[in-house]
Order: sequence, then structure tokens, then C-alpha cells
Amino acid sequence: MKKVFYKKTVFSLVLISSFFFWSFQSNDPITQKILTYFNKLQAEFPTEKVYLHLDKHTYTLGEDVWFSAYVTAGGNQIPSPLSRTLYVDLFNGEGVLVSQRKVLIEDGYGKGDFKLPDFGIEGVYRIKAYTAWMENFGDEFFYHKEIEVFDAASTSFFPNVTFESQDVNGDQVKYAVSLDVIDGKGNPLVNEVIQVKVFGEDEEISERSIQLNSQGQASFTFNLPLKPFKFQWMELTYLESETYPVIKKVKIPYSFQMADIQFLPEGGHLLEGYKSNIAFKGIYPDGSPVELEGTVLDTEEVVEFNTFFAGMGKFEFTPQSERDYQVRVSEPTSGEFQVLKLPKVESKGMVLQVLNSPSANYVTVFVQGNYEEQDLVLVSQTRGIINYMINGSLTNGIWGVRIPKEELITGINQITILNQKGDPLLERLFFFQSEKDFVNISAKSTVVSSSRGPIEVEIETFSQNETVFGSYSVSITDLDQVSNESMLRGNIISDLLLTSDLKGNIHLPGYYFKDQEPGTLEALDLVMMTNGWRRFDWGSVMDDRFPTIDKFIERGITIEGTIIDQENSKRGLRGGKVSAMVGQGIDMVTSEYGPNGRFILMELEYLDTAQVTITAEDLRLKNFVDISIEQPKPYFLNISPRITSDIKIPAELIATYQERTMMNRLFDEEKIIDLDGVTVEGQTLAREDEQMRKIYGVGDVTIDPENILGSVAFTNVFQMIQGRVSGVQVFFSGMSVTVQIRGVGSLQSGGDPLYLLDNMPVDAGTMMLVNPQDVASVDVFKDPAKAAIFGAQGANGVIAVYTKTGFGGANAEVPGKLITKYGGYSAAREFYQPNYETKTAENSIPDKRSTIYWNPNLKIDESGKAQIKYYNTDIAKKHLIIIEGMDAQGRLARFEKILE
Repeated sequence: MKKVFYKKTVFSLVLISSFFFWSFQSNDPITQKILTYFNKLQAEFPTEKVYLHLDKHTYTLGEDVWFSAYVTAGGNQIPSPLSRTLYVDLFNGEGVLVSQRKVLIEDGYGKGDFKLPDFGIEGVYRIKAYTAWMENFGDEFFYHKEIEVFDAASTSFFPNVTFESQDVNGDQVKYAVSLDVIDGKGNPLVNEVIQVKVFGEDEEISERSIQLNSQGQASFTFNLPLKPFKFQWMELTYLESETYPVIKKVKIPYSFQMADIQFLPEGGHLLEGYKSNIAFKGIYPDGSPVELEGTVLDTEEVVEFNTFFAGMGKFEFTPQSERDYQVRVSEPTSGEFQVLKLPKVESKGMVLQVLNSPSANYVTVFVQGNYEEQDLVLVSQTRGIINYMINGSLTNGIWGVRIPKEELITGINQITILNQKGDPLLERLFFFQSEKDFVNISAKSTVVSSSRGPIEVEIETFSQNETVFGSYSVSITDLDQVSNESMLRGNIISDLLLTSDLKGNIHLPGYYFKDQEPGTLEALDLVMMTNGWRRFDWGSVMDDRFPTIDKFIERGITIEGTIIDQENSKRGLRGGKVSAMVGQGIDMVTSEYGPNGRFILMELEYLDTAQVTITAEDLRLKNFVDISIEQPKPYFLNISPRITSDIKIPAELIATYQERTMMNRLFDEEKIIDLDGVTVEGQTLAREDEQMRKIYGVGDVTIDPENILGSVAFTNVFQMIQGRVSGVQVFFSGMSVTVQIRGVGSLQSGGDPLYLLDNMPVDAGTMMLVNPQDVASVDVFKDPAKAAIFGAQGANGVIAVYTKTGFGGANAEVPGKLITKYGGYSAAREFYQPNYETKTAENSIPDKRSTIYWNPNLKIDESGKAQIKYYNTDIAKKHLIIIEGMDAQGRLARFEKILE
């Protein structure tokens, strides 16, 4: 039995300690203060990061999303020895949490998967991943990734939307739109009616019906308020039948007037008479880049400029005294323009220039100006590790510093110039990368063979000609069905070295690591000049302020709760012991609690939802106490939706949908029940008792929460239904919910279904309050014949929820003991690999998989090599192989190749 006490644990990581280039010996109090702060930050507040390697980025409803998880810790980003629990959340296209996985992390590595809903809405789904320890440092640094999910079962409505023009008139923007619609066969959708709704964030702005002509086309206009909506979109609905709506969403482009354009001098300041590089960045309210061109003006034209990449660019500029500079920027296509001002030009101060030539052995820093204070400090740090620090001053208005590259580590490096008070005067980021910080991968393969032929790949890992070991994962996909989106979505290098350290949206993050060409490096440097490091601020350094720790490092499954005086006596609790046993003794832990009754049971380790028995004995009240536990709640319930700028049609992926679905269902282990050697008598009696409670009979569909992976993360019963029942749509808006059931009533009737809680009618608000952990089953009545038993009340269908106790979910209490079910780690399923060497019944079905091979944990032998073997599908001609991972020192690895 493990004995775990409630206490704060501090992890000091020897491997993430700082290293310095000592170009000086100084007892300067500012430098000592900086060193002390950063050493403590690394030792006691090491940050964790997460990266997920997905098998691909484009899916259809009902498919599996496979992932490998990598968790790093500290400035050197070694595989994390800290957290052993990783939360991975999946959100649908409307930003609603649909599933959560609790992944066991061992030596910084874990694996898992999601089953996408068979029925639901298509769109941009998003994945967020984080540890409890990461919550202390802000959710902006959580891992996030977007995937596109398509409804391949609905092939009758494919609109092409073109925004022909947009005109600003006062506080309104008028859009002219042309619509061209085809069906799944590529034929025009003739003379049909399309419902069009326009939204600004969650506000519906307008609604209208559009009649298509004989060519499947229509033109129309609409107005949208000139506001900086974080997202704005148009929703198009086509009724395949009276009860089956097909919905498509498309992003509405912003007016250039809504663009946020910033001018950012290198180092942060403009100084009269001194030349500076001025970077600029334009983004719309949703973070998407703005393409622009502009001119700096005073009484005449001074400088012209235009974007270089992703809304960014730069130009050289020497400001003069007593000049009033304006900037006229415009969007090249529409001609819309804004008139802005440059940052204030100072008469006293300093400017900064950083030269990071790939061919040089040094990074050169130039400080120039007329700053009167002489004692300055230059600090260079990467992820909280100080790699260079030096005192200096301006001599004849100049101070030059050369930082040896051999002292730097790969990643974002921040250079700051401070005065003796610790005030930051100048700041600049630059990106440094060295081959010694990466693992190299090579792969040799046989030629992609004919249909269902075997393919062998030999993989080797090495760094600087030395064999290296680590954790690696491999995905192989059909490139004709699924395009390579690593530039758009990012990869292990761009995520762990770039986007995880910067707030905001970095457009096309994978682009900056595609090669070492001058244009690519210049684009990466523009990211450095237009974004700021946000892991700490210098005010915190000088004031010795550290992150507030509210969440502790989770080394296993954690159960929190309260011991309660059963009789509410005057003397109350004294404190005592509390213990938890999983199942029949799979795992046991003990802890202690004080007079306030609060307890934490830590470091449990088990899979799936299990029965947990918690017992408590108070030193004064003995077992005359009650026990309550807190069900874990996801960090996010809703996030902002993401709408694509066009409606894509992945033709090849949709064409293979039926065959892929057939294979998935045949080999879906979640749906296979093996009764060999299992005693089912008690289960049968329980089911018979449950059927007796269902006085209105069994619905068309019965949902058992225990069969839903990740159901422990649900916060309401409607999440159990969402996307799992054909013909049922669930719409969340804040704390309210609307449900539509196709097949009963009419789509236009707008009526809610009848809600029953243990056979008693309730409203949707009451149903939202039911604890999902208390639910035994949910029945959905869709068939009008079955719903007829409820009379007119069941005209729009019925949702019947049955709790485990039959009394609306009330808990039965036993003094000193609580028996409950509590979610453990999510069990990772195995990826199905067909073997076509022998003829079997299973091998007779068509094979058109888009993910051909997935290995979340590639085994490397002592020579640094690994062999993989897999079989081709019926149709794949180009295989995209991607290998990602890291070694024990945190060196990253990525390999990409097309096999033909």
C-alpha cells in the first residue's frame, strides 16, 4: 500500500540547470539577482510543454484519431520526469468539448486515440493538451492543434462561395456574394432553396432564403456591422429531405478597416538620427494575416514597403527631428486603406541591431545612442536558461557585443539590455538552431508495391555520427487521400521550439523549418521581430515574483474530496486517515486529513473507469462520517469556433468513405464483446432491473455511459448524446441547450423533445443539472410509432435519462465508506494492421484506408535501427511517411519522405 501525504513537492532537475559563458567575473548586484532568479525559476518552477504527433490532419466522421504524446520539462526540454497525467481534449467545429482522454505519461511519452462521432457536425475540430502543472502558467501555453473533419455520409450539397466585393458604408460592410452549388456527382443543384444565416461571433446578424437557378447558382448581398468580431461566418443550410438538413459554414472575410497593423522598431525604440529596422505585422481579429503595402510620409514620400510573408515585413528608416510621420497602408486587392502613425520618435535613448548570419560563429549585438547612463547589462537567455551575460556601456555612442554560438541552445533567444535598476531598455528575439540539438533519421524502403503487397522500411537514428535512442512514432498515409499539412499545422520542431513560447497565432508554423534558405530564415526572423517572449516579465525578476502554484504535479490519478461530520456536532472533526482501494485491490493508497476534512489521494494507477472504495476514520468521530469526492472537470467546456475561409471537398477521402467505414467497424475493438470466461449473472440481473424501471419501454437507441471512452470528463448528459445518435443534433449556447430529433415532428416546428428523468417529465435546464457520473443509461425515442405512447408531448421525440439510484441521481450513503466509480487512465487501443500473406474472411473486404500504418512507439535496437513492415491498400500509390520523436536529452527528430 502506498502512503501519500498532502504536501507540496519541489522537483529540482539537474539536467535542466543553467549553463553560462563567463566572459566576466562580477559581483554586480543586478547580475547576481538575475542569476539567482533564473536558477530558482528553473529548479522550482520548470515549465512543461506538450506535443502530439497525429496520424494525419484530415478526417471523416466516425474515423479514429491516433496520437503519440511527448511531454518535456525545463529549459533544456528533456522528456518530463514530472507529470504522469496528460489531459487531451477534443472540441468540435462549434468549439464544444466532445471527448477527453487522460493519458498515462511515462518518461515523457504516452499514446492514445479519439473515436470521432459517427454523427455530428463537420468543421475544424481542435485538440488541446495540458498537464495539471501547466495550468499554473496560463492556458495560452497549452498545446493546441486543428484538424479538419468532414461529413462524408452527406454528399448532396457542396457550395462554392465567392465574395465578389465588400464596401464600407458608415458602420456597416456590404458584401456581394455569388453561390455555385453542386451535388456529390458534380451536377448543379437545380432550383433548390438554400437557407443563409450570417453570424458575428455568437450573434445572428441576418437570415434569408436563396433560390438557386437552373445552373445551381445564385447571387445576393448582405450587411455586417463594422466590428472586430473574433470570428464571423455564413451558415448555408440545404434540406436533403424535410427532416435532414445539411449545414456548411464558411468564413466571411474582414474589411481592411478591421486589420490591426503594428510597427515594431528593432529593439523597441526609434531615435532621432539613428537608422533602425522597423518590422510590421498585420492581422485580422481572428489572427489571420493581412497582405498589405504602404508608404511612410511626412511632407513627401519617404519609404515604400510591402509584406514579405504572412502579413509581415520590414524596412529601414532613419527618423529626423521635428517631423510628423504618417503611414498610409492599403490592401492591394480591394484598395481599402488606413492612415496610421509610427511609434514615437525619441530624442534621447538607444537603438539595437542584432546580426545573426548563418555563416558566422558569433551573434553580433550593436547598441547605439545618446543614453547618458553608462552602466548597462546585456542578458541573453533561451527558455529561462541564461547563456550569456555581460556588463558594458556606450563608448562614443556605441557598444558592440559578440555572443559565441557555441554557448547557445536551439530555440528562441531573447536579448535584453537593462540599466542598473533592472529596467529593460531594449529587447530583441532571434532564433538560433544547431545540428547538435537534433536527431537525424534516415529511412530506406522497398518500392511501393501493387495492391496489398508488403513494404519494408529500415529506419536509422543518429546524431553527429553517434547512435541515439529515444521515443519515436511513425505515421504512413495515402497521399492521394490526405494531403501533407505539416507546414500549415506545424510539427514537433515548430511546436516545441517556436509556437509554444509565443502568444497568439503563428501562421503556417511549419514553413519556417522547411529548409535553411535565406528567404525562409528571413521569414523566421520577422516572426522574432514581431512577437515578444511572454514566459516572464522583468518586473517579476526584479521583485522576486514567481508563478502562483495552485495545481500540483500529478504523478498518477488524483482523487480530491471532503470528510464531513455526519451529525454536524459542535466539536466537529479532529482529523484522521482516509484510504482508497481500486476494484478488488488493483491499487491502494492512504492519506491523512485535518479538522477541515479536506483530503487528496494521489498516485493511483489504473485504466478506464473503475470501482473505487474510499474509507475514512476520524480520531474523534470514528466512522460516523460521510465522504464526498469532487468529480474532475475539464479545464475547458467551450472554446471559440474556428471557421475555414472556403468549403473544401476532399474528393478522394469522401470517395473511399463507405469502404473505410466498413473496415473500421469490422475491426473496431470497442464494439467487440468477448464473453469467454466472464460471469455475467450479476450484470444480467442488473439489466433486468433496469428494464423494469423503464415503464415506457426501451428507446430506439440506448446509450450506456460506461461504453463511452472519456465519459468521466462529461459535465452534462447531453454530451453523451451529441454525435452518437443518428438524426439527433445537440446545440449548446452558454448554459442552455437545444435538441432536434429527425424522424419525428417537423424540422420547422422548432419544438424540443420531451425530457424524462427516471420516468418523470423535466425541462432541459433540470436535465443539465444531472451529474453524468450518476447516469445509468439514456434512451432516445425517434420512431413516431414508439414515441406515440407519450401522446402530443412526444411529438418531437423523447430523451429518457435513468440514474443509477432511480431517484434523480441521489447518492446512497454508508457511514465512513463511499463506493463510487472514478475515471482512470484512458486505455490506448491498438492500430489494426492487416496481414495479406494468407487469405481470410476479413481480408476479403475492400481496403481503402487513408492511414496505412501507425506505430506510436517505434522500437530502436542497440545499433540505432528499426525495421517496420506493412501491407499496401487496394489503391494507394504514394505513401507519406512521417517520423517524429526525441531522445533522452531532449534532442528533437523529424523525418518526412514520399514513398512511391
